[in-house]
Amino acid sequence: MKFALGVILATIAVFAWETLSWTVLGWHESAWRQFRDEGAMEQIFAPSMTNNHTQASSGAGIYVMPAEPRHSKHATPEEIRKAETDHAKARENGPWVYAIVRPGRREVSMSSNLAVSFIRTLACAVLIAGMLSQAMLSYPGRICFTAAAGLFAGLVSDLPWWIWLENPGRDTMVNVADHFFAWILGGVLMGFFVGKDVVITKGV
Repeated sequence: MKFALGVILATIAVFAWETLSWTVLGWHESAWRQFRDEGAMEQIFAPSMTNNHTQASSGAGIYVMPAEPRHSKHATPEEIRKAETDHAKARENGPWVYAIVRPGRREVSMSSNLAVSFIRTLACAVLIAGMLSQAMLSYPGRICFTAAAGLFAGLVSDLPWWIWLENPGRDTMVNVADHFFAWILGGVLMGFFVGKDVVITKGV
């Protein structure tokens, strides 16, 4: 019962923080940029989608520019080297794009997204609580444990986007900090109910 209560309270706290973080604080969206002419970009994107095997909206998926060269079976080693060299130069010189694109209509349900997000947070809380339940820590130590789990999640999930996909450093730091702060709050509540108490024994 204590385990379940700790999980539920931590889930509510983390979910509330994430909702506040994305809807009120504005620190995620404040650095987002926009195209000067969105109408023109729509005309560029819609006819340019080439993958017809994803989602109901034809062509939805991840697009990268310049695209990785695809060599034919009959390409010579010289042709392969030239294509890879040209691709490397094109990426260095820019523009370079990594984008999730949906060219057509798709119904967006905020209530469904919130429900799935809550379930995701609940699953995370169960995993962290399962690990914390095996640890013998003081209450501050339990908070540090869950905070470290949040920091780990940020470093694992967000830092690769900065390393490999050129996600801006400012956005990366915000995303990592978001996980960290969320699970500090989760640990404040979870720590009351989950974990083994520190037992001090005197030697004989």
